[in-house]
Amino acid sequence: MNMYLIYLICLLTGYLAGSILFAHLITKLIKGKDIRDIGNKNPGAQNIYLYLNKYWGVLTGLLDALKAFIPILIADHFFNLSTFSLGLIGIGAMIGHVYPLFFNFKGGRGGATIMGIYLFFIPYELLVSFIITPLLVFILFKKDRGVWIPFGLLIISASISMFFNHSADVKIIICATVFLGLSYNLSNLPLKVRMMLRKKL
Repeated sequence: MNMYLIYLICLLTGYLAGSILFAHLITKLIKGKDIRDIGNKNPGAQNIYLYLNKYWGVLTGLLDALKAFIPILIADHFFNLSTFSLGLIGIGAMIGHVYPLFFNFKGGRGGATIMGIYLFFIPYELLVSFIITPLLVFILFKKDRGVWIPFGLLIISASISMFFNHSADVKIIICATVFLGLSYNLSNLPLKVRMMLRKKL
């Protein structure tokens, strides 16, 4: 099969998997409400965790991670795809989460979905970041800790992975996902920090 056709199929497969918004489905099933009418109106795990129920928020985050991890795992096991092709499945899932086909292209910010990508490609770095990030956030920040932790997980996982002997394709995938993830989550930062970043850029 043509290489570029494989890339397109991988991207679309990931996108369709990512378009399943578990935050919306769980909130409808459990509370009979639309998550987009609750809290910060973002249909993601963090909104459920902060404004609805911590247990369901954690479950939603896990499901959002698995919708990237499981398709990549299945494709790797059954189809013997290249690393780059597997990465496109993950990137597609992340884009699908942010711009879901099934929910009028209005989705979450993709943080948990990126964790699913990292779980496949850089699991040890992700584990280390889950230990380091909460400690750093609780030491350095007194407010908005729920906002800073996702940023910390992304940046620390990606940064650590650059120092290990991963293939060039893996490092490209990680750089692409962290760049997209940060751009999708920029609006979630406190206003002062956003203004500071814009001045620097």
